[in-house]
Amino acid sequence: MNIWYIHPYSGSPKHGMSFRPYYLANHFNQLGHTTTVISSSFHHLCGSLSSEPGVIDVEGVNYYLQKSTTYSGNGIGRLINMFSFGFGLFSGMFRRFSIDNKPDVILASTAHPFHLLASKYYAKKYGAKLILEVRDIWPLSLQELLGLSKYHPLNVVINIFQKFGYKNCDHCVSLLGNAENFFVKEGLPEGRFTYIPNGIELLDENSNKGEENNKVPLTFINELQRATTNFDTVIGYTGALGVPNNMMPLIEAASELKKDNIGVLIVGDGTQKEELQARAKELSLNNVVFFGKVPKTLVATVIEHCDALFIGAQPTELYKYGISLNKMFDYMMHNKVVFNGIDSPGNPLEKAGCEVKFPADDALALSQEVIKFHRNKKSYTLNSSKFVKEHHSYKQLAKKYISLMESLVK
Repeated sequence: MNIWYIHPYSGSPKHGMSFRPYYLANHFNQLGHTTTVISSSFHHLCGSLSSEPGVIDVEGVNYYLQKSTTYSGNGIGRLINMFSFGFGLFSGMFRRFSIDNKPDVILASTAHPFHLLASKYYAKKYGAKLILEVRDIWPLSLQELLGLSKYHPLNVVINIFQKFGYKNCDHCVSLLGNAENFFVKEGLPEGRFTYIPNGIELLDENSNKGEENNKVPLTFINELQRATTNFDTVIGYTGALGVPNNMMPLIEAASELKKDNIGVLIVGDGTQKEELQARAKELSLNNVVFFGKVPKTLVATVIEHCDALFIGAQPTELYKYGISLNKMFDYMMHNKVVFNGIDSPGNPLEKAGCEVKFPADDALALSQEVIKFHRNKKSYTLNSSKFVKEHHSYKQLAKKYISLMESLVK
């Protein structure tokens, strides 16, 4: 099969997020198919893969980069970038690409939905099957997380495009395991839903790539050891430090944790980092250590220096449909307990038996759970890595995707 994977925010291990399109495309190719990832020439998650639009090789995977505008922040510039990507797929340059690369399957992922019109156009033109891949539920995410009115013009426009996708796709795949009923209410025909979750790339320890990724700077290891060695237990976090990540309860909990010599290691950057640091300083929290953002190749080293990990989010009904955080699988591969402030029934952490739940905004409840873990941590025996290998490796997810595609193109 010839597969187009349209994802406006695609990246690669070398260039940055998003990783899912790259890894799945790579495995699709290994399974004997031909895949082109179609992405934006510029986006905020990895900047620019190339200075020129068109077809390029990105670490062994073919990408078509659609020329789009640059931007910073979340203002009008980013919105213009979204539209320039979606409607740029009707350009003469992309049409010429499509003639020479006629698809059998178009996989359209809604990092935003403005390319769904073009996806349907080319699916109809070439008789290809259209799979809608939903990670974030638009525009519900804007309403729940940012408080945007359902009648806001942006919400209305996004809703039109998203419902168009539900009604016009041949099948819908989602990273959210509990979302089928919601999608059906939004227009997806019944019987056209498959859950294919987020995943992780399992590197061959004997491969050159694995050896390269295992080369961690000694200075970084020394810095981590100096930051954590004096604590009896370390609770860690890696990733974005924005309002949606709801990190403040962890800072507030740290004031109770220091009584038991429990440290908090926070590795990442984001819009709320200065506020978090200021609050830690205000509370005189010498048990909270901040590091800046690190490359993905160093995340495993950070996790190894932690006894348990933390994830959080703003309390919202949105998460009842599922969660798909990349960092979960990194944590689980190290067989770590994860303190989870996201209320999402049946999530991978729960299924793997490594989750400790706490109410999202309840710092006291969080501190009590962490202290309980600290005093009994030798009794915790986890094998969440086995669960990840069986259910969330990109190799296994790619096989599931190809099986679905083959059933559609018969």
